[in-house]
Amino acid sequence: MPNNAHKYKYQLDGEVFVSEDAILTGRQIRANARLNPASHFILIEMGNQTSRSVGLEEKIELDENEVPIFVSFNSDRVFSLTINERGYEWGTEDISVSDIRRYAEIPDGHEIVLDSSGDKVLDEDNVVHLKPKGVERIFSRQPEKICIFVNTREKQVEPGKITFMELVKLAFPDLPITPNTSFTVSYRKGHDNSPEGTLIKGESVKLKKGMMFNVSATDKS
Repeated sequence: MPNNAHKYKYQLDGEVFVSEDAILTGRQIRANARLNPASHFILIEMGNQTSRSVGLEEKIELDENEVPIFVSFNSDRVFSLTINERGYEWGTEDISVSDIRRYAEIPDGHEIVLDSSGDKVLDEDNVVHLKPKGVERIFSRQPEKICIFVNTREKQVEPGKITFMELVKLAFPDLPITPNTSFTVSYRKGHDNSPEGTLIKGESVKLKKGMMFNVSATDKS
C-alpha cells in the first residue's frame, strides 16, 4: 500500500481490517474475513444502539475517522427485535443477555425485561430466543432494591455489584475497623457463571436476588 494512500479501518468479529478502498460491498467485507461462500453468512453492522443486516451487494462507505463494527453469523436468515424501542437485527435465533446489554449500552444496574413473557426479568446468563416472524420486544429499567442475606440476615440493597467493604459494613455496621481487623467474605447462590466463591478487599461481585453471603471478622492483635 503506498505511503500516501488513505487507510480505512473496520472491525469484524473482533478483528480489525484495513482497506485502501473507501467503499466496500457486503460481499467484499465477508470475503476479506474468509467468510466463504459469502452467501452463507449474515453480516450485521452495529450502530449507535441499533443494528442492521448488510446485503451482499450493498455498499458500505468507510470513513477515516470512524471504525464501523460488524459481526457475522453462519446463517441464512435475519431476526428482528427492539430494545428500548430501538430496532435491531440479528443473525441467529438466540441472543445472549450480555450481548443485549453490551450493544444496547444498558447500565449494569438496570434490569433487562422480556416483554412477550409477561415482563419477565432476565438473568445475566439467560438467552433470548428470537422468533422467525415478528419482532421480539425487550426493554430495560431501573429496578427496585433486591433482597440478599448477609450472615443469615435479610438486607435490601441496590441491584448491580456489591463490594467487599460494602458487605463488611452490612455485616458489622458498628464494629470499629482497625489495622488489626481482618475479614473473610464468601458467597453462594450467585449467577450461574459464578454460583459461589470468595471476595478479597478491592473486589466486587454481581448481585442476584436471594444471594447469600457469609462475612467473618478476626482481630489479629
